[in-house]
Amino acid sequence: MAAIETIGVLGYEQVSEQDLITPLEIFRGAALVTSGQIAPWQREVPPTTLTVKLLGAEPGVVSMQMGTQVIPDAVFADEDLFDLLYVPGGVGSGKLSLDEKVLARIRRHHDEGKIIASNCSGIGVLARAGILGDTPVTCVAAVARGLRAEGVNVPDPRRMWLGNPDSRLWTATGSYGVHGAAVALISHYFGREVATVVSMMFDTLGGLGEAIFELTGPEFFQHADLETTFQDYFEAMLLPAKPVLA
Repeated sequence: MAAIETIGVLGYEQVSEQDLITPLEIFRGAALVTSGQIAPWQREVPPTTLTVKLLGAEPGVVSMQMGTQVIPDAVFADEDLFDLLYVPGGVGSGKLSLDEKVLARIRRHHDEGKIIASNCSGIGVLARAGILGDTPVTCVAAVARGLRAEGVNVPDPRRMWLGNPDSRLWTATGSYGVHGAAVALISHYFGREVATVVSMMFDTLGGLGEAIFELTGPEFFQHADLETTFQDYFEAMLLPAKPVLA
């Protein structure tokens, strides 16, 4: 199993607050547990260092979709290589999905054997990076139709999260599914004990139960008419047409 010592969570203009901050806080919570700074009981394994960074797609402050501004720890650069790279969703993900510089950096991570995770409309960025192949993924309802039209394997009904260790891909639905998905990822790579402590820190175990220790999250309810309405409204924004090459 791949060892994760570094995690980069990508921030960009108009990223979703929940989609970015939730996994960032959960991963940093895991870092506190693995380092022994949070220790509700004595663990048998020695402390380890997990470095979690908030990355800016560009230099400067990141302005999120609801107006919150955050200062990244570093700028996402060509030479960077994180054991886990996390791409959140948000209304700015459509523009990001056309950013060849960012797409190339995502491809490089996957080509180098690193793990790529994403949530919500961020899965469209992964699709445009060309790393999904036939791997089953999940996503927010607003982009599910568009991704399927581009040949992405989005099973119906959607799952709250889908972990695919062999493909090194982890995907989650919209903000509601992000919390459990992040804990499930921790469970797989850091073990059930670490995930249990983290899940109790954030009350995930009480909300989702044993599902947080599984690769496949709970099944989402379907609301076909509403989903179609939201797809019609958001699809062009979150999954814009690729430029036609001359």
